[in-house]
Amino acid sequence: MKNAILLFLIFGLFACNSDENIGFDVPVEFRKDLSFRPVPGGAVMNYYLPRNPEVAGIRVRYNDVRGMEMVLSGTYLSDSLLLLGFNEKRENVPALVTFFNDRGEESSPMEFTFDTEDSAPVSFFDNLKVNSFWGGFSMMYSSPEVVSGLVHVFYLGTNPLTQRPDTILVMTSPIVEGGDTLNFVLKQTSENNTVVVRTEDYRGYRVKQQIFEGLPALYMDTLKYGDFDFKFTGKIIEREEYALGEKYLFDGDRKGEVFYRNKNTNAKYKYATFAAGPGAFGERFIIDLRKEKVPAAVRLYAYLNYYTVWPTTSGSAPALLKELWNGAYRTRLPCKVALYGTNENPETVNLSSCVRLFRLDYNPNSWESSWAKFTDDMNYGFVDGGKIISTIEDIAATDPVCLDMRCNYTGDSYRYLIFVIEDTFNYPRWGVLREENPLEYVTFNELEVSVKAE
Repeated sequence: MKNAILLFLIFGLFACNSDENIGFDVPVEFRKDLSFRPVPGGAVMNYYLPRNPEVAGIRVRYNDVRGMEMVLSGTYLSDSLLLLGFNEKRENVPALVTFFNDRGEESSPMEFTFDTEDSAPVSFFDNLKVNSFWGGFSMMYSSPEVVSGLVHVFYLGTNPLTQRPDTILVMTSPIVEGGDTLNFVLKQTSENNTVVVRTEDYRGYRVKQQIFEGLPALYMDTLKYGDFDFKFTGKIIEREEYALGEKYLFDGDRKGEVFYRNKNTNAKYKYATFAAGPGAFGERFIIDLRKEKVPAAVRLYAYLNYYTVWPTTSGSAPALLKELWNGAYRTRLPCKVALYGTNENPETVNLSSCVRLFRLDYNPNSWESSWAKFTDDMNYGFVDGGKIISTIEDIAATDPVCLDMRCNYTGDSYRYLIFVIEDTFNYPRWGVLREENPLEYVTFNELEVSVKAE
């Protein structure tokens, strides 16, 4: 009944305009090939305009979910129009289609109806999962082929201004085509978390909201090195004259303070760190927990910014160090890495059969916004918030540079963790971003392993 009234009013508008806007008749063949296909949040109207000097384009009128009149026009430059403005799935939405000429005159209207599918801000909740996470919560969702709208994520905490319970915003983001998995570490912790997820459409109207209560907080224990075993299937550089070797992964020096002290006593080639290669990409770093445990995190630490002059291929440093560092420490730090869990033989198991616990897939050129932005850099270390570390007091007052690979939580236990580095950062030498690690060396200064607290 409402659709009939709507069409009556629209046709009435055309009638009130009399014949002065209905300036021409449309050949029968122009009325063909008009079809409507439902899509998330609306429909696609397909049309075909044969070459005719009297017809310049096509126009469709309809009312969206809020009763606002929508007018869209198409020309020979395309063959479809996207009719948006809907949330929940609808059927038989009335529409009027006209043709217009280059004088702005429109033909008599033709009556159609079309169906729509749930929009992304609605279907977002169909496969939404919010789970506990280490120090917060995780959110996983899938989305349709046509995406629009935003998602807002809140948690119930304490307003720092009023000191009263309030919803704290942790993210506002466009809904991503295909979906996403997001992990949130909260500044305010509690035994149980309450999460609010809200969506809005592309015009800023709230669409839907869901509340998740009673998500238990997850706590982790960091293992001592003697509580697990470590193995690398590639080549580890063991050169004590340069203080390079596996033992430096587990000496507790997360910030590279030993290296800093060595630099300032003219022992500049004593790095007190771990390095592997050449050919380290794709090899397996294996952590044996000795028994099945729920993994929580694997952390890789790097140096603070000590403003170091790193050996280059044209310098006078020992040949191994020139090849290892090539003038750019950051180019040996991972930007693409995957972490897996398994209970099978970690050296032979097919990684596709393992459970992926973490994935970092970062643009090698975008180090300024990466986990490694504050690490050691002689020429390009001055990013927002960065500083040169020049005293022991600076080291104590500066947070570590850390790739914190927090594991997706399912509650499952694994004996073995495997992480594989696939690429490292590029370097803007002389202002041009370049690949500076063709031999595939990698480094990190300290390794930590955490599991779910028992």
